[in-house]
Order: sequence, then structure tokens, then C-alpha cells
Amino acid sequence: MEKNEEFSKELETQYNILIKAEARKTNQRFIAIFIVLCLSLICGLLSLVFSAKAFFNSKEDMDKNNAIEKYYFETLSITYNGDKTLDLENIGTNYSLPNPRVVQITNEGNSPITFNVKISGIKTSLLATNNLRYTVERDGKPTLTKELPLSDTDILKNVVIEPNETITYTFKASFIGNFDDYSNYYKASIDIVQQSNSSNLLE
Repeated sequence: MEKNEEFSKELETQYNILIKAEARKTNQRFIAIFIVLCLSLICGLLSLVFSAKAFFNSKEDMDKNNAIEKYYFETLSITYNGDKTLDLENIGTNYSLPNPRVVQITNEGNSPITFNVKISGIKTSLLATNNLRYTVERDGKPTLTKELPLSDTDILKNVVIEPNETITYTFKASFIGNFDDYSNYYKASIDIVQQSNSSNLLE
């Protein structure tokens, strides 16, 4: 009888040990799951934070690039009625350029721009151009009459054009006086040169 009681107590003790061990395992599982969930949540939050930071940094870089891009494109739009060549042929008595050159310049930027108007790349059979005159009209009003140059020359300097402003230049040429040799020619290019970088805007 006593042996049975001792055996029952031993069984009960072992059972309780097993129950406690199982409970510990269960608790450890819950703790492990809880830790994994916490770590996952922390990783998710960190990922969101870094993603947001990367997004805003990217947006900031994009804005900077757009600003730089915008700055470099604030330049002049130039339109010719044909091309930029000033082509005079068969120069002689009563000569005048049949088709005056018209140049339309527009400031498409957000700030004033300064430019020069240059006659360059001159080729001519004339030794002198005293009687070969050109006239420049700005928006229909004569602004300059002078003899055509024999070397590259800025005929208009430091012209300021405001944002969204358009200036139209008309170039005329004529020969003043008597000259019976009609075999002469004068060829040149009318260039608009932005003063800030001194580069031909048509190249």
C-alpha cells in the first residue's frame, strides 16, 4: 500500500515536472514569437523611415537638378526669315538688297539677357565699303545706318532684352553712288551673341 502511494506521488511529481517544462516551452515560444514580431515591426518602421528619407532626398535632388536645368535654358530664341546669311551679289549703281534679312529674338527666360549683334565671316570682292551701307531697324524703327565692315564687327552692343520680350531686327543694304562693275559681292553672317557666355547661339 505504501509502495503504491509512493509510486503515485512519484508519478504526480514527474507529471508536474512535465507540465511545468511544457509550460516553460510554451512561454518561451510566445516570447520568441513576440520578439520576432517586435523585431519585424522595428525593421518595418526603420524601412519606412529610410524610404521616406530617400524619397525626400531624391525629391530635393530632383528639384535642384530642375533648378539647374531651368537656369541653363534661360536663353534666347532666334528666328530668321530664311537663314542668317547677308548675301549681296551684283553690287553696283542703285543696288539694294532684294530681300532684307529679318531676325526675331525672344527672351524665353525669367531674367534680363544682354546680347550683341555681330557681322562675321565676311567674304567680299570689294577693297573698300565706303558706299556700301546697311541699315538696322528695330521693330520697324531705323536705329543704325553705317558702311558694312570688312572684318568681324559688333554692330550692336549690350542690347538688353527683358523676360518674355521679343525684338525684331530688319537688316537692309544698299550701294550709294555710281559703280558700273556689277560683278562684286559681299557675304557675311548675322550672329546674335549672348554676352554672358560669348557663344554663338546658332551653333
